[in-house]
Amino acid sequence: MRHYLLYGPATMKLPAALRIPALLLTVGLAAPALAEENILKEGAKDVGRAVGTAAREVGEGAKQVGKAVAEAAKEVGEAAKEGAKEAKRAAQKDK
Repeated sequence: MRHYLLYGPATMKLPAALRIPALLLTVGLAAPALAEENILKEGAKDVGRAVGTAAREVGEGAKQVGKAVAEAAKEVGEAAKEGAKEAKRAAQKDK
């Protein structure tokens, strides 16, 4: 009895017949929690991949739009340049 009072119930040993069922119960309760954590991790990875793919696709689309705008601006610049040359030629003919 004195041993129990000094160390408390946490240090008392279970009889051998109860150790294995207690271990199995502990593992049985811990396994679903670990499996759920893994499922959540995999879900987070899948979401991360989807977001990364979407961002990459949006970036590629923006790149194509940027190239098209640059090409259109270049064409407008060339047309303005040719228009200025024609205006200059017409002004010189009038003199």
